[in-house]
Amino acid sequence: MAALGYFDLALLILVLVPVVVLPWEGHRTPDWLYLLLAGSGLAAALLRGGPAALAWSCAAGLGCLLLTSAMVTALRMQTRLRILTGGQLKLMAAGATWVGMTGTLVMMSVAVLTLFLLAAFQQAGAVRRRPDASAIVAVAIVSVAMQQHLPGM
Repeated sequence: MAALGYFDLALLILVLVPVVVLPWEGHRTPDWLYLLLAGSGLAAALLRGGPAALAWSCAAGLGCLLLTSAMVTALRMQTRLRILTGGQLKLMAAGATWVGMTGTLVMMSVAVLTLFLLAAFQQAGAVRRRPDASAIVAVAIVSVAMQQHLPGM
């Protein structure tokens, strides 16, 4: 059963690569890639833990989507800053299906903290180029998944 974690991690990385690479090439990430990411995360949860894990994985994805959308909306109303786009919100929610409830909180903390830190540096003039939030979110997803699946991490 431990080998299933390695296959889960490999599939996660395989599905995340196009989501991160397409915006670099000037293309918009299609919604079906986010659906593929979320669907494969739900399937992995079902294989690992049955219907209960599937339900928790669905709850993690929906909770992440609702919470990050509310946070981004509140921030946008207060400061007029655009921290995350709709695609990046979908990426976080789809990634949440892979890492479960606790992993979602860790993933969101890492991603949001990194984005705010980079925004502060950017506002101070230390960073000229706008950071790629999709890559930051993808790294947060993979790092949490690696911690969950690889022994000794």
